[in-house]
Amino acid sequence: MKRLSFVIAMAISLALVFSSCSYTNKTMKTPNNYVEFEKSDFEFSQQLAGEGTETRILGIDWARLFKRETGTVESAIFSIPVIGNLPFAGSQAYALFDLMEKNPGYDVVFYPQYETKITGIPLLFQKSQTTVKARLAKIK
Repeated sequence: MKRLSFVIAMAISLALVFSSCSYTNKTMKTPNNYVEFEKSDFEFSQQLAGEGTETRILGIDWARLFKRETGTVESAIFSIPVIGNLPFAGSQAYALFDLMEKNPGYDVVFYPQYETKITGIPLLFQKSQTTVKARLAKIK
C-alpha cells in the first residue's frame, strides 16, 4: 500500500511539473512542388535579421525546458519554404523564429545566412548566439 501511494504521488507530481509546458512554433507554408515561380512573382524585402540565443548547462537548455519558440523547416512537408540552406537546431531555429516574429506577412525565406558564436565548455556550460540574415518575400 505504501508503495502504491508513493507511485501515485510521483505520478501526480510529474503531471503537475509538465502541465505548465508551452510550445510556440512560427511557420510559413510552401506552395505545391509543381508550381514554378519566376523572380518577378515575388516582392522582396531588404536583408532582414533575427537573433537567437541558447544556453545549455549540463547539456540541457533550462530556460526552454517547458517553453519553446522556434522556426522550423521540415524536408517532406515544409513548414516554411527556405530557399538556400536549412537551420540546424537550437539557436539557429530560435533566430529563424525571431526573424519571422519581427517580420510577419512574408511567404518565403531566401538564402538565410547563419552566424553562430559558441562559447563555454561543452556539456558543462555552453552558450550559442546566432544571427540569421535573409531576404523575405511575398508572393504577388
